[in-house]
Amino acid sequence: MSAPALTPSGPDAEPAAPNARRWDFLVDIFAMNSFSWAVAIPIELLLAGMSWNEHLKVRLMALVFNTLIARPFSVYRSWVVNRFGGGGPINAYLVDTFVFLSFQFPLYMGNMHLGGASWDEIATASITFMLIAGALGGPYGIYLDWVRRVWINTVSPLRSKRAS
Repeated sequence: MSAPALTPSGPDAEPAAPNARRWDFLVDIFAMNSFSWAVAIPIELLLAGMSWNEHLKVRLMALVFNTLIARPFSVYRSWVVNRFGGGGPINAYLVDTFVFLSFQFPLYMGNMHLGGASWDEIATASITFMLIAGALGGPYGIYLDWVRRVWINTVSPLRSKRAS
């Protein structure tokens, strides 16, 4: 028995069945929340000096926000990828970095503010976030594509264009 074929996802792909859209939604939520928590631990606790209590409040709020914005982020990413992706690994890295920064940074700052972080903590964490966003955009794009490929057997247009 051979493995099922990978199919592109995004606006140019065939319309998905309701069950497939539900999987897209759930996988996007899992990918965003798991990646966010793994990245936030060293930034918030080690670099920004937040307490565990502040960190947990911010992460619990991030869980709610990330759950709400996970699918819109993926739709936005697909839209940007379909317009600017496909130019090779450097282009894929730049596109994922732009998408990650332009979508996540304003939300991250607002989330920290609502979580009770001081302005000094927000500034330190935000500057750090911006400095390492170039290192996060590409890995998150690869991670999201990997999770989608493993769980729902789709491949991002960015990765499929890169491979062709």
